[in-house]
Amino acid sequence: MLPGSDLDADTWWMTWHMDKVLHMIAFSGCALTWAIALAKQRRLQGDWRLEQVLIGGALVFGMVLEAIQGTWMSGRTFDWMDVVADVVGAGSSLGVFFVIFGQRPGRIASD
Repeated sequence: MLPGSDLDADTWWMTWHMDKVLHMIAFSGCALTWAIALAKQRRLQGDWRLEQVLIGGALVFGMVLEAIQGTWMSGRTFDWMDVVADVVGAGSSLGVFFVIFGQRPGRIASD
């Protein structure tokens, strides 16, 4: 996660896990917000279309962030597991969307 590299943890194992959890939470929140906004605007309707955009967007955005981190930030490296955690977080937002709205993302009534 950007910025900073200090996580409160006793061991490298806890630090590693906490970093991945933070990636999942951040990307889940972003993807859920995006899913709700696009669904209310009735954009990207159709079977699996919104889901593909959310997961693909998380993958690309996560890879870009990691590439920036690995290229331009001193003491930081590109980490594929961070990208995986980003995509898992975005994927979990689809489940949260289903719990909230009772349907897959795609089309919900505007308020």
